[in-house]
Amino acid sequence: MTSHQKMPRALLAAIMATALSAPALADEMMPQPVHQGDVTYISGGVGLGEQHALEAAARNYNLEITNADRKGEFTAGTNLVIQSNSGHDMIKATNTGPLFYAKLPPGEYTIQATSGHQRRVRHVKIAAKGSTDVHLIWPQVG
Repeated sequence: MTSHQKMPRALLAAIMATALSAPALADEMMPQPVHQGDVTYISGGVGLGEQHALEAAARNYNLEITNADRKGEFTAGTNLVIQSNSGHDMIKATNTGPLFYAKLPPGEYTIQATSGHQRRVRHVKIAAKGSTDVHLIWPQVG
């Protein structure tokens, strides 16, 4: 066998090994879900591997919060309080982001987010089907 024949086989073997390890890598990069009462959430997205792992899990959650600056760059370190319409705290999470996914019962909620000295409040409705996306824009850091 010539070296020209060996090169494509070696390249093919490397590609196959990478493809087969991708699901394991995504699992390894996946932040662990957090349970607070009847609510589950995950947060993270720093680095492409973790970002892709979270985006792959998005279908399991009905609220997505994305944190970014005005240029569209992801930001992290957001503190969140999500309250039901009755004022009950459903989620209290610190140092979240840039991606945050939660599984909430259908209903109306108030999201209070803080990053540094900035505060954002959003009112959202979570339907029985589908998901609700919230984009929080923060000032650029440094």
